[in-house]
Amino acid sequence: MERMTFKTALVGCGAIAPNHLAALATLDNVSVTALCDTKLERAEAMRDAYAQSARVYSDFDEMLLSEELDSIHITTPHYLHAPMAIKALEKGLNVFLEKPMCISREEIDALLRAEKASDGKICVCFQNRFNETTNLAKKLVEEDGGAESAYFTVVWQRDSAYYLNSGWRGKWATEGGGVLINQAIHSLDMLTYLLGKPDHLYATTANHHLKDEIEVEDSSEGMIVFESGKRANFYATTSFTAGNETNIYIKTKNHAIEIIDSEIYVDKVRQTTQNTGNPQIGKDCYGKGHYTLIAKYYESLEKDEEVPVSLESAQWAVRILLAAYESHDQKTLI
Repeated sequence: MERMTFKTALVGCGAIAPNHLAALATLDNVSVTALCDTKLERAEAMRDAYAQSARVYSDFDEMLLSEELDSIHITTPHYLHAPMAIKALEKGLNVFLEKPMCISREEIDALLRAEKASDGKICVCFQNRFNETTNLAKKLVEEDGGAESAYFTVVWQRDSAYYLNSGWRGKWATEGGGVLINQAIHSLDMLTYLLGKPDHLYATTANHHLKDEIEVEDSSEGMIVFESGKRANFYATTSFTAGNETNIYIKTKNHAIEIIDSEIYVDKVRQTTQNTGNPQIGKDCYGKGHYTLIAKYYESLEKDEEVPVSLESAQWAVRILLAAYESHDQKTLI
């Protein structure tokens, strides 16, 4: 039987767009028919690099009106994620949505309602769930009957130019937060992926090194308590001065598992993971999961199955960070 070909578009041709377009280029059942960015030259550059036959737009609504699409990839600034996804769902489109899925509790609820009322499905881009290191960690956790506890550290360097040159980062209204919603959100998702549904937390946030330049936090630490009673700790900052490192530690009954960027150690011994053959795109800590997740997403659409990262499962990372912003080291429900 002949396979279905999905017509897709991508809106937001900034730094993360190549991760999506490179993965889409490997799929023989997906055709990128349109690209959109408020700066038309950026959409044209992405077309020339990844999708030569795609039409380009500078207006999202015009693209939705003009194109016959099956799906859309949303890689715009954070504050546009929920409004654009809801518009796409209202047209019955499937949505592949970059993290964060949104920037408020109200938008979480609005997205869940919109998806329920639509024929379309949303998949959230938590690609780290599909890295080779995560597959091994998940296998060991399940063999040991679950994780007993975990922690993560995200220690990155971000200077004022990173925020000020973007036009939207560093502001509550447009980025929705700082290090937690941008750099640490994948690690927060990994905690829920491995330990289950969170219940409450105690957390603090601070702006240490860019007080006069950004509104949002550059550092945060806290303790998350899950419905199971298990606990996890975290520390995240963008005030480091010597590069970036992401570290996740998981303790099970029999093992200590540590993922440092794209490497994994079990009981302090570095492990060799299966090589998927996919090239590295972007930072080392991104892994190669974009390829696997996007392929699984279109496979799920073709088979009319549940998407690989549903809104239901993706919401908890956002709910955790929103609770952290409110906590002030007091017990705060997630």
